[in-house]
Amino acid sequence: MSLWRLIPARDFRPMPWRNGGGTTWEITRGRVDGRVQGPSDSDWHWRFSLAEIAADGPFSAFPHKDRLLTVVRGEGIRLTIDGGEPRRLGLGDCIQFEGEAAIGCKLVAGPTRDLNLMVDRRVARLVPGGEERRIAAEEDDTIVLYALEEVVLRVAAERLVVGAGDAIVWNSGEVLGAKAEIERGRAVWARVARLAAP
Repeated sequence: MSLWRLIPARDFRPMPWRNGGGTTWEITRGRVDGRVQGPSDSDWHWRFSLAEIAADGPFSAFPHKDRLLTVVRGEGIRLTIDGGEPRRLGLGDCIQFEGEAAIGCKLVAGPTRDLNLMVDRRVARLVPGGEERRIAAEEDDTIVLYALEEVVLRVAAERLVVGAGDAIVWNSGEVLGAKAEIERGRAVWARVARLAAP
């Protein structure tokens, strides 16, 4: 059985950054057992959110987490990771980095909004999907998707319409090789793959 949940933008939960340098709208969070957590529960294995960066400054540290950031609005940012060479990210660009890394951020030209997925690497693996239109999940995977514009998503005989700026969370449950396809529109998605028990 596949479990889909549509999360409209009006339900995203705003919260300030840990370091006070911006605002995050939490879309959802969960555990690798497929149980989606409420925002009051801090015991999460993955978190999906949208952030507004309004000023230059550092990112908060998130130990044990792998992070995927995608610019979804604005002129972009320049990121410095652990003192390395700055990397410019424009609209639609993404970057993956460790949550422990020291991240410096400078705006290119005004505020941006950036999509963020964080995954606890001790229990799961973050697999970027980018703008690939075919979505495939293994058993007990979780798929998170953000619609850059209105999206029509086909799963078997079912079609789901996702409004621009809304999100979808899909837990594949016990369906091995579950698949979906983006028939219309642009979206950014990623897969949270549960690690096998040692």
